[in-house]
Amino acid sequence: MFSDVRVLYLCDFDLSKGTGKDRATRQKLGALRDKVSSLEVISNNFKNPFLRLTSIFLLDVRALIYIIFNRPDWFISRGYTGTLSLLAASFLGVLTIREVHANALEEFSLLPYKGIKLFIIKKMAFLAHKNDVAADVRIFNHPDLLDWYRANGFSDDGDFYVYNGFDPNSKCDISRSEARKMFGLREDDKVIVFVGGASKWHGVDYLIDLQKEFIAYNDNIIVAFGGGGISEFDPEGVCLSFSPLNESECAKLIRASDFCALPVKANRVSPGSPLKLYDYIVNERFVFSQANTNGYSDEVQRFRIGVPVDFTDVKHARRKILDAFESDWPEEYPVCAASWGDRMEQWLKGIGGETIH
Repeated sequence: MFSDVRVLYLCDFDLSKGTGKDRATRQKLGALRDKVSSLEVISNNFKNPFLRLTSIFLLDVRALIYIIFNRPDWFISRGYTGTLSLLAASFLGVLTIREVHANALEEFSLLPYKGIKLFIIKKMAFLAHKNDVAADVRIFNHPDLLDWYRANGFSDDGDFYVYNGFDPNSKCDISRSEARKMFGLREDDKVIVFVGGASKWHGVDYLIDLQKEFIAYNDNIIVAFGGGGISEFDPEGVCLSFSPLNESECAKLIRASDFCALPVKANRVSPGSPLKLYDYIVNERFVFSQANTNGYSDEVQRFRIGVPVDFTDVKHARRKILDAFESDWPEEYPVCAASWGDRMEQWLKGIGGETIH
């Protein structure tokens, strides 16, 4: 159905970098390329950080020129760039699609910036929001975000949401024992792993409190971090920290775990679709996810790959986790239809007008 569709994809970040967003976007575009006739990608390859604002305009002009001379069937864009190219695509009858991963009008208030930098980010957030609203179709990465846009009159029935996914080829194949030797962990250690950057909305402070609770009761459970910035939240060093780790090393740390942790704070319209969940899934580890939270506990329960836990209640969380360590878990990890190939099938159905949720 979509084998003759030609697509232009525009984003304002550098896809060659190793951050989670860059890596996930590369994987996603690889899966999309397999399902359409052609895919042209325009992304930010400007290495000078001072060209950040200029690059947003230059990328837009590149996309504008491509649309005028090549007339793709679909124009998909994300981020701050795309204002001029969206207008041109609409004028020329090209279907315009926006990926929406956050409420831009809300999230700048959560960033640790002040003065002129905050002013610029605020203006860019309003620009991104205008681009989101101007498109024909919006693909959200979370149902709560879709609901907010609809409730505020920024979205219609043609929009839909699709969670993030995983690349099966990113799986780490080393054994648990081999991974533990790499990180100096003993075979009889009970290990819970969190990977990713520490931030106020990831809820990493909940895990610090949880580790203190384990210590208070001599539970012999280790909370281990594989990401940056944790010392800010754990100045006493009660948790085990491995930082910094690259993508491959994070996968090995996941393989060394008994369970993985997926907390989040309820301080945004949408808690987002956590890439780390899909890193946990592809590396076949069961998950303690934040309870009653879309994108977290619903995915864990749907695929039967873990236990929802209220990390905001440390005593409740400890009891649930102790019970999980004593429970029997299947030797064969459940099959999870959450690869990027699966997600791109949902994208195409949604763009084609099918109800997917």
